[in-house]
Formats: sequence, structure tokens, C-alpha cells
Amino acid sequence: MRNDNEKILIFTSREICYNSHFFFARQMGAAFEKLGYEVEYCEFTRESDFDAVLQPHLGKSYKLMLDFNSLMPQLAEEDGTPVLDLIDGPFYDYILDHPLFHYNCLSAKARNFHAILLDEAQENYVKRYYSGVKSTLFMPLGATEAITKEKRSQVPDSILFIGSYDSEEKLYDMIELAQEPVKTLSKKVLERRLNEPSVTMEDVFHEVLKEQGMELDDARFALFMNHMYPVDAYVRNYFRKKAIDCLVKYRIPVKIVGEGWSKYKSTDENLVKREVPVEFGLSFEKIAKEHILLNNSPFFNHGAHDRIFAGMANHCAVLSDENPYLSTKLKNRDNIMLYSMKDEKSLKDMAEELLINHAFCKEIQENAYQEFLKNHTWECRVRQLLKVIER
Repeated sequence: MRNDNEKILIFTSREICYNSHFFFARQMGAAFEKLGYEVEYCEFTRESDFDAVLQPHLGKSYKLMLDFNSLMPQLAEEDGTPVLDLIDGPFYDYILDHPLFHYNCLSAKARNFHAILLDEAQENYVKRYYSGVKSTLFMPLGATEAITKEKRSQVPDSILFIGSYDSEEKLYDMIELAQEPVKTLSKKVLERRLNEPSVTMEDVFHEVLKEQGMELDDARFALFMNHMYPVDAYVRNYFRKKAIDCLVKYRIPVKIVGEGWSKYKSTDENLVKREVPVEFGLSFEKIAKEHILLNNSPFFNHGAHDRIFAGMANHCAVLSDENPYLSTKLKNRDNIMLYSMKDEKSLKDMAEELLINHAFCKEIQENAYQEFLKNHTWECRVRQLLKVIER
């Protein structure tokens, strides 16, 4: 192996919505460079000539390799040798959603394969069900300050939500198309998760299996979870719609930026302003123009969606569904506002307070920005990862 072991190699191998993978890769790379490391990038898609793209890196040694929702662990030579085994250094896959979506990747056999998760419970899930993953790290994404920082209104006049939407009908049709017993199990898991959004999907699945008198070994449990991906998607979209519905119900204006919201029918369209989706890097410009940012992410109920830190980085008061991680790491009514998904009045009351009490809203914004600078920049994340590697 040729020794370049103070270099960082960052892949972008899979397209992710709004081209966020390119953005995350460049932000991480810039943070590594700021700390004095040389960074190489390797960008490709499923249609690329893998041999041509990867050849310059084979036989080299790196301090670490990194990708987001990666294809790399699945790539292999004709004799079955994982491509990652031909490059020396630890490889970290930054998994941006529930690991149930990444069954094939996490089941890969690369020797020096590690996973970064955005949720503490999801980290435990990978530890239990994917023994081939050498180590795991819980580490939410960082965030970026907007560049242009367009002037915003003097006082807040609406709640901003950035994210995509898909109709529950479409996702339920996907559940109906599943084979048995996955279809029946999926429906039972879905019903329980809608009633108890704070409980993880894997815990609900364990409960359902027990009630049905079924047992699955760890390998089959992970496979069944992978087949139930429409359940997770349904829960995500159901609670996003429910949060917007709640705000509109109480006559609170909402601004929505993202794919799919043309399918959403509000009870009062005068209170809903839709804007076309933008590349991920431009989303920070959108956030910086607003005062209040809504987060709703029951799929990270022991972690944090990057939307939270994006709001904090851009002087927004973030209004988020509560979970044990957020309640521990952030301060409710100090640098974030945490509402209960089981009590829509808590969302309504907090939204109204931020819109009406301008001094309080500004205090939340400034405290959030200071918290971001101290603990949630990309440089913070890179330092955390380097500490793990150096241990």
C-alpha cells in the first residue's frame, strides 16, 4: 500500500434528494482541510465506469474514507473481493435515514467498514443486527450559515417547513402490495407507530412479533425490517402533514419548501404558501430569510435531523417534536422549542408564542446560534470523528 495516511478520501456514490450528498461531502471536506488535512474526492453514480473512477485510489492508504448512504461497501471485484478491501484505511458510511433502508449495504463484507448514525437508537440497531460493521458512531450532521443572508422581515409572520411530502395513500398501497406475512405485520406496526410515535420501529416490531407468537433470528428480523420500509415512510409523511394541518387549523400561516406538496390539500389554502424545492445548499438561504423553522422527524426519535441545526445556524427559532436526545442536549424554551406529537395544542401554543412574543423569539434565535457555534458546526463533527479514529 502506498502511504498517504494523512489524507482523507470522500466519496459521493449515490444521489440523494436535493443533491444533499454533494453538499455534505464538500462541507466535511472543507472542515478537514481547515484542520490541516489534504482531501481527495471521488464522485460517481451507478452508471459510471467503476474501474476508471476507482483505479486512482486502489492500493493507497488513507487516514479515513467517508461517504453518505454509500454504494461503496457493495462494490466487489469479479472474484468477490470488496473494493474497499483494496484501499487501506477505515471507511465510514454516514447513514442519513433509518438503517432498515440500507440492508444490502450494512450486510456487506468489507473488512474495515464503519457506520455513522444520526440517532442513538439506530446506532444500537446496527450494533445488534449487522455484526459485519466493525464499529458505529452516533453523530448528527452539522449545518452551514447562509452566504447571502437576504434581509428578512422585522418580525415573524409565518412558520417555515423545508422537506418533501408523499401521500399516505400511495405509501399504503405499497404496504398492500407486500407479500404475507410482511403485509400483515407492516399494518400492525404502522397502527402502533401512529399511536406511539416516540417508540422506535424496531421496538414496535418486537412487540408485534411477540403478540403474533412469532420468532425471528437477528438476520431475518433485519430482512423483515427492510421489507417494511413503506411503514417508516408512511409515518414520516403522516406526521409532517399532521403538523401542517394543526398549524392551519389554528390559523397560523405556513410556508412550505419541498417536493410533493402539490399533493397536499389544506383546509385553508390562504394560510399555506408553497415554494419550489431548491438544491440543498440553497436551503440555508431560505431558512436565513425566516424567523421560525418547523422540524418534524419521528423517524429520528432518539436523535436529530439536520434541519434543526440548519435553523440554529441561521438565527431561526426551531420548533421541533421532542425526543430524549433533544431534551438532553438542547434546552427547551432556551435554544429550541420542543412540542409533543401526541398533543397538537403544544405545537399550536408554541407557534403562537413565537409569532406574538417577538422578544422571546429573538432570544431563542440568539441562544440557538451560540449553541450552534459551540457544538454543531461541521468542524465540530469532524473533530468528533477524528477523536474516534485516533482512539
